[in-house]
Amino acid sequence: MIVSFVQTKGGTGKSTLSLNIAFSRIVLDRFQTVALVELDPQGTLQAWWKERESEGRDLSRVSFHHISSTQKEVVQEGISAIASHNEVLILDVPGESTSKLHTKFACAFSDKVIIPMRTSTNDESAFKHNLLPMIKELIRLSPEKIGNFYVLPSFTNAQANREKIIDYFKDILPDYIYCLSAVFPSRSVYENFNRDGMHIREYSDSLVNNKRAYAQTKKAVEDIELIAEAIFNTTE
Repeated sequence: MIVSFVQTKGGTGKSTLSLNIAFSRIVLDRFQTVALVELDPQGTLQAWWKERESEGRDLSRVSFHHISSTQKEVVQEGISAIASHNEVLILDVPGESTSKLHTKFACAFSDKVIIPMRTSTNDESAFKHNLLPMIKELIRLSPEKIGNFYVLPSFTNAQANREKIIDYFKDILPDYIYCLSAVFPSRSVYENFNRDGMHIREYSDSLVNNKRAYAQTKKAVEDIELIAEAIFNTTE
């Protein structure tokens, strides 16, 4: 199974989501072998993984792979090789303003494409003019891809009504793009959890003696688990 986090613009939380979903309880309990795959040439997750290695953190449950090539055949062969040894692949796809090679690949080969998007005119416009035409063309050529695409409302106010946000997206999205039954709230912890190669749950556990900070980070851990549950339990 391949799950990709895709958005043609940067700064939408794709890397934060992909690495934490890969280490979520939902994923680790369901799959024996999990691969976190970064397609971004900038190597944000690669740098994080190297730090994780240097800190001696657990590398046994999730493997990491970085494919930076811009050649379609190389990307396809790399993903196929990783998929042959893992039950689930979580792909972090870079924001791309030009050729969109990695975005097109992820949309074509993933079982589920998760699209983080804010309730903002900028995000909606970027989706409408960049990603949606690509999805339309893919579905035209491969109708069986209908049902593979899900928007994840992102950077939502932590106090906002989740149902209202989801209903908002359901109203504006075409009927072949679904909205997940979870949201990705805006929390300050997402800015600093990954220090020393940690994922969100490890960071939360490191603060167990700080009652206030621990309580705040536990909310972020719950966010990730709810999103993972929505992704892997979704049937449309």
